[in-house]
Amino acid sequence: MAKQTKMRTKVPEKAKKRAAQVNMMQRSSDEMGKFDNTSATSVSMAITALMGLGFEVALYIFLLIFQVSDSTKIIHDYFYERGWVPYLLTYLACWSFAILYFKRKKLKNQENVMQFKLLPEDISVDIREDNMAQFYAHIKRLGFDQRESFLLTRIFRGLEHFSVRKNHTETADMLKSQSEIDATMVDSSYVLIKVFIWAIPILGFIGTVLGISEAVASFGGEMGAAADIEKIKEQLGQVTGGLSEAFDTTLISLIFSLCVMFPTSVMQKNEEDLLNKVDEYCNEYFLKRLREPQNSGAASFNASGDSIARIEHLQAYLLQLQESQTVVAQQMTQVAQQFNQIMQNTSIEEENG
Repeated sequence: MAKQTKMRTKVPEKAKKRAAQVNMMQRSSDEMGKFDNTSATSVSMAITALMGLGFEVALYIFLLIFQVSDSTKIIHDYFYERGWVPYLLTYLACWSFAILYFKRKKLKNQENVMQFKLLPEDISVDIREDNMAQFYAHIKRLGFDQRESFLLTRIFRGLEHFSVRKNHTETADMLKSQSEIDATMVDSSYVLIKVFIWAIPILGFIGTVLGISEAVASFGGEMGAAADIEKIKEQLGQVTGGLSEAFDTTLISLIFSLCVMFPTSVMQKNEEDLLNKVDEYCNEYFLKRLREPQNSGAASFNASGDSIARIEHLQAYLLQLQESQTVVAQQMTQVAQQFNQIMQNTSIEEENG
């Protein structure tokens, strides 16, 4: 019994130690969201979906006004008397407008951040390792959330990278890669709206096909019961009226598609212009003012000096080798000449003898 109790007490302790080790290896929420600026351009799908539903309800309540007059009743009928397709078209369009509304607010907040001096020259003209804490403190005092701004994320990442690497070129390369990440993030935030722009006309055509099939089916069912030409004409009039109503869903879908497409294009262009402004800000007010530590410059200078000394030593060795080769060649020439002279003297003596 004592051994069993010991085993029972040891297992939880091992489990606790293992859990503690796993927790130490896991990244904290602060680390994972440190430079996550997805919220700078993306919006919540759940919130925008509910807001789009509210827009649709408000629009349908407003359309009840057009039912009062016969001249405007057709507008009411476009949305209330054309089946289920106009309801879905209106919802997708209102959902798109809700997304654009929130993205517009985020864009305004980012433009507001750019109006402040994030890296004031009052602290220092040059951004060095010893004064980075002052720039950090100044930006924190402004009270902006860095995850809601491309510019703040870019500056914080640049300051942290430079404080670790202490290299201007590497920091510039990192900011360039971050610029590409931000551009991809902005483009991906419009995926859902682009799907809506594609789906709205398709749904309009589906509503038209359903309306045509219903009109033709009703005409075919009553055609056999028609006894005279007058009833046939009456049924044809009803069918043509049904066909005209069926095409109304296509009209509504095309109008909604245009109403969503134009503001989406304008919003995307504005966000791309903002990214260009962020790039210009980083080049003009951040990268240009970075100053590497002097010891790193001295180290690089010493390294370059050592390389130059090695090159000079190699050049001197090559010159010595070339000179020795020249001396050997001269000696070989002299030996060849002496050998030729001996051979000539030997041949002359043989001829005289």
